[in-house]
Amino acid sequence: MKITLISTATFPSDQGIRTISSVLKKAGHDVKLVFMTLSEDYSRNYIKSELIQLAKICKNSDLIGICSYASTAKRAIRIIKFLKQLNIPIVYGGVHATICPQACIKHADIVCIGEGEGAIVNLAEAIEKNKSIDKIKNLWIKKENKIIKNPVRNIINDLDSLPLADYNIESHYILEKGKIRKFREQDLAGQIFFLTGRGCPYGCDYCSNSLFNELYKGKRKQILRWHSPEYIIKGILELKKKLPSLNYFDIRDDTFSLRPLQDIKKFCELYKEKVKMRFKCLGDPRTTNNEKIKLLVDAGCTDIIIGIQGSERVNKEIYHRAETDADVLQAGKILNKYKNKLAVMYDVITCNPYEKPQDIINLIRLLQKIPKPYFLSVNNLVFFPGTKLDTRARQDGTIKTEKDAAYQLNYWDRSAHILLKRKNMYLNLILNLMRGVVTENRFGIILNSLINNLLKPKRIKQNLKNPFPTLIILKFVSIADLIRERILKPTYRSLPLNFKVWYDKVRYRV
Repeated sequence: MKITLISTATFPSDQGIRTISSVLKKAGHDVKLVFMTLSEDYSRNYIKSELIQLAKICKNSDLIGICSYASTAKRAIRIIKFLKQLNIPIVYGGVHATICPQACIKHADIVCIGEGEGAIVNLAEAIEKNKSIDKIKNLWIKKENKIIKNPVRNIINDLDSLPLADYNIESHYILEKGKIRKFREQDLAGQIFFLTGRGCPYGCDYCSNSLFNELYKGKRKQILRWHSPEYIIKGILELKKKLPSLNYFDIRDDTFSLRPLQDIKKFCELYKEKVKMRFKCLGDPRTTNNEKIKLLVDAGCTDIIIGIQGSERVNKEIYHRAETDADVLQAGKILNKYKNKLAVMYDVITCNPYEKPQDIINLIRLLQKIPKPYFLSVNNLVFFPGTKLDTRARQDGTIKTEKDAAYQLNYWDRSAHILLKRKNMYLNLILNLMRGVVTENRFGIILNSLINNLLKPKRIKQNLKNPFPTLIILKFVSIADLIRERILKPTYRSLPLNFKVWYDKVRYRV
């Protein structure tokens, strides 16, 4: 079978579709990968000339697969509509297809929900042998004005049984500046996003993991599944050999610090001995302890991202995220011990219409207490279709139109989110402007003393009641964001790789 897989991700790091490619290749199929990368301005879609080029790559295929997130769903739909003229079976998979299959089946005749490795191999085999696809688990099939909704199969418990993600770039293509060309090693910008496990036990209401956990009830032995340290190191060494320009690995598990201590110890021993390259990872406050961080730093971890998300009340009552302010501060103390070797970024979510003014104030005060220095990343809330928070918002009228869900906005599009949601605008603007390098005296561009002044009760009351000054400042913020998106980002992407590496090493340091 000749199969073409298409990713609509904004960066060609999509490990999911690369793993799908690997299992198909292992089954004996000929696979091409096309990364239809566009900017993070999700209002932009593919133009006809780009789609014509894609159709030429796909025209001799026996099966086409496409994946998207909610933010790139419109792009995926445009591709599907255009490629239907080829009369080739198209299967729509990925995160968005899993959490919102009802919407996806309107556009694609086959939708894959959940983990797709087994389903895609079964689908390819059935098409190749001209057999019925109607009973393949994980697939929804539109047939004669009805929809067949097959259940998901048991989850993959032994992740080491999967082949390594496909980075044989000779059969890969990428869209750049309106042209689809052969993939080059430098398109990875010296980094690999690497998943060493699957699943998250927290299942926060804003996250797709809450739906995955419901989807696979009774179909799994455990929520969390890990690749063994040996499997991970084997994969990393293969990538290092195959892609000599790599400068670091970005481990993108939802929270790498959840791994058992013995697993982390074994991974770090092997990594330090055999890989000898810096890496990044993600953690969470509750599972951050001194033993794990010491091992990671010693093995070459130079950057860690810790998710805080909201104030204690918001985490508990709105996101249903088991985490306290005390957890955050304790993790901060531990991480600060390694401040000369480890750059720490804290993630928070703002522009949540369910927040009260005091919630935002409490979050800002918490951030002021965390040991410095660190980097603050402020992400604005989006409602991903199908998540628990999205369902709640649609039921109570917080989301009246699809635009209100905000998933087609970039997380960092500060003014756009604040103006869309129009709640607690003054406080949300302050928090958004705090992003950046944090020292004892400064949050990004704002002095700590100024924050204290802006948070005086009388000033908060005045500005929440009269939003006009906030709206004026948002105009300037909008212009600054436009300059960053249209000028600074493209300039950075065009810089030599060596400069990018240097910049990446120092960007979160004071």
